[in-house]
Amino acid sequence: MLKAAGLSETKEATYLALVRQGSASVTQVAERVGLTVVQVRRAVAALQREGFVHRTPPPQELVVPVPPELAVEQFIKSQELELERTRAAAQRLAAEAYSRPINRRTEELIEIVSGQAAVGWAFDRVQRTAQKEMRELVAPPYAASTEVNRTQLDRQAAGVAYRVVYDSSALADSVLAASAVSHVRSGEQARIADALPTKLAIADRELALLPLDWTTPAHDAALLVHPSNLLDALVALFETVWARASPLSVTESGGLSEEASMSAEDRYLLSLLVAGLTDDAAGARLGISRRTVARRVQQLMEQTNSRSRLQLGWQARERGWL
Repeated sequence: MLKAAGLSETKEATYLALVRQGSASVTQVAERVGLTVVQVRRAVAALQREGFVHRTPPPQELVVPVPPELAVEQFIKSQELELERTRAAAQRLAAEAYSRPINRRTEELIEIVSGQAAVGWAFDRVQRTAQKEMRELVAPPYAASTEVNRTQLDRQAAGVAYRVVYDSSALADSVLAASAVSHVRSGEQARIADALPTKLAIADRELALLPLDWTTPAHDAALLVHPSNLLDALVALFETVWARASPLSVTESGGLSEEASMSAEDRYLLSLLVAGLTDDAAGARLGISRRTVARRVQQLMEQTNSRSRLQLGWQARERGWL
């Protein structure tokens, strides 16, 4: 009955006798279960360490069972804690193993993951590898049941930033859109773009997950990419898509919508600058100061993730603002 909780037959028999018949001395328990006093004393000591029983002080020295729901819950929590410690140790070991890419063999740079469950575990592994930032491209086809990503919420709570670009078709998927709202409300920076080239998940610059077969919902195979030129290329791909994507925000009704691209006045200002007017001349046309022109241009550059005015003009044309 309680073997799944790690109890041997002797410990289980001892504990069940105490639960069903009440507190008793070691000798009384031995009589109830048909074991020797030595066997029961060992079983009680183990049960006490694991939180299933406690002992009263002399002279009674009774063995008292902890209620099953409390004992099992405590056992589960301790096992979960131990698993988390094991996972953390494995991540540290993996980080150490892959800390010197120059010494790695080619087969160590890329892992092939096969099977839907294995790909799911790999995605979880990538997220737990991230210490600073996760980058993701979310493209179709989408899983039949795309629920809230609990690992993402946990990682965001731990301080990991998420930047995610959704394919424009994502907003038409009600389940995916609802989960995206939860992620954005928890701090995710979300953008939207047309025709994403692939699905992708990148943890810092340490590990990436790239599907090999993304034409079907099965997600049967994927690559785990460790630090290498390929990983650098995937990071560059994400940043290029991110720069061209439009920000998403949560609406008052609780949905997602693309943020307003540019006001008519800012569009006119940008058209003047693209036409070659100086900040002073453009400001005179609009009736604003040169400082205001510079401030608005800086805001537009931040909005489009542009590093120069030339790139801002290119971004504006790509997005249809001009």
